Amino acid sequence: MDKKILLIGICDDEKEALNQIAESIKESIREMELPIHTKCRLFLNGEGMYQAIEKDAFDLLFVDIEMPGLNGFQLVKKISMRRKMPCLVFVSAYESFVFDSQEYMPLWFVRKSSLKRDMYRALYKYFEVKQPQKVCCFAQNNAKLQELYIHDIVYIESRGHAVYIRKTQGRVTKQYGSLKAFEKELAPYDFLRIHKSYLVNQEFIAEIGKKEVFLKDGSALEMGRDRRKSLCEAMARYERKHYGYQ
Repeated sequence: MDKKILLIGICDDEKEALNQIAESIKESIREMELPIHTKCRLFLNGEGMYQAIEKDAFDLLFVDIEMPGLNGFQLVKKISMRRKMPCLVFVSAYESFVFDSQEYMPLWFVRKSSLKRDMYRALYKYFEVKQPQKVCCFAQNNAKLQELYIHDIVYIESRGHAVYIRKTQGRVTKQYGSLKAFEKELAPYDFLRIHKSYLVNQEFIAEIGKKEVFLKDGSALEMGRDRRKSLCEAMARYERKHYGYQ
């Protein structure tokens, strides 16, 4: 499989910070084990990045906010006035900028004090938005092949001879197939078998209770007997993987 090349621009007025950000990007992508090569172009000032963006199509920008001359906010405003803005992540040593940065609709805000943890989350969000993963299955009513986005699936319920895929915004798709088959298909995508009848996307789990699993929308699903310990351990691994929690 050919690896995609991701063109990333990094702008910071400190050379050491530029190198740290670039290395953190590469390290995070290695940890994700994605078939992607990165090409990072480093800029010590906003004007240099602006001129490069006029010539090349960048996929993702990491921009420091407080810089001499053209600061991060001014740079982003200048770029957006001339062309479609690439995906944007602000980087700063000052957390107080996070509120002002929302005006420019960044994908994420990376704190230099938590560079490794925030970088992983920023890149995870980027790949989730730009390269949504899909799973294929057959609809029961007309036997047509359908593609479902992984991040749209909240949980899958087995009932009788049918499987019901519960999606975001209350949508439901009825499908052919067994829950066991879906469990195998979705194994790489952080789904948990919490009960013989339920397979749940960990992204939507809020809490593991004593007898139920509570979802972020406030609903609760029955948990299988003797599964609580293994589910708690799986959620801890998930949080370490995606959010850097220890």
